[in-house]
Amino acid sequence: MFCAGCGRNLAAVGRLPTAGEWRAGTDLVSAFLAAMAAAGNPGVTELPVGERPVFRRPRRVRGWVVRAVDREDFAEQRRYVPGLLLSVAGRFHRLDSELRGWGQRNFPHYVHSVSTEPIELPLEPQLAEELVAVAAAHGVRTGV
Repeated sequence: MFCAGCGRNLAAVGRLPTAGEWRAGTDLVSAFLAAMAAAGNPGVTELPVGERPVFRRPRRVRGWVVRAVDREDFAEQRRYVPGLLLSVAGRFHRLDSELRGWGQRNFPHYVHSVSTEPIELPLEPQLAEELVAVAAAHGVRTGV
């Protein structure tokens, strides 16, 4: 019922990736991280993790925004699709944004944060293009 390697509940998964898909995804991320580390990690951003604690500083994750949050707050059909952040440590996190500033001069103001727990490797076809685009935006060739 559970994966011996990661502890994932296999009954809750609709379709597991093939071994080839999984290897290709991890190789892609490894190549991206190696190229960015060799270039000095350009374009790294630091975002708070989860909800803001009341009496202490929030934990932060350093990484690259691979996919920005896609949201539409002011149309008749509201839309919210979370983004994706790849940490310097090689873990993916869900990227969220919160709309703030109602009734204030700087409205709308978006505050970004990342998920407390890392998410699984997103094996989506556009991931390779997104990682190459992030690297290219900072003048780094990944070799992917």
